[in-house]
Amino acid sequence: MTATRAVRPIVVYVIDHHPLEAYRRSDPFRWLHTENGYQSQLQGLIGGYEPDHLSILVDQQPAGPAWRRMLRALVDEHVQAVVTHLAPLSPAQRQQLIGVCAQTGAQLITPGDAGRNRAVEAAAIAN
Repeated sequence: MTATRAVRPIVVYVIDHHPLEAYRRSDPFRWLHTENGYQSQLQGLIGGYEPDHLSILVDQQPAGPAWRRMLRALVDEHVQAVVTHLAPLSPAQRQQLIGVCAQTGAQLITPGDAGRNRAVEAAAIAN
């Protein structure tokens, strides 16, 4: 099994510690809190989903190994949806992610999409 096959159809990409983030309790780039209830936050973004269809890829800083793994899985067309926050990414990384998602047909979901009804789209991904 290749590394991209281990990536599931829905990828959540998180930067754990952005270089611009102050080392304080408030995390300005924290958009998904994995400690308590990230599943409910994800449901707000993507609707219902099967947990075994979800991969959470975390980099300590932008464009680390998880970024490269996600891009490889996207290019290999193993990913149907990417959930991430675009703000911590550089303009080049944003363009790269938007372009690769558009080229492969993967859906790009950001926290700005919160509140949109994703139930129909999530059902399509699950099938």
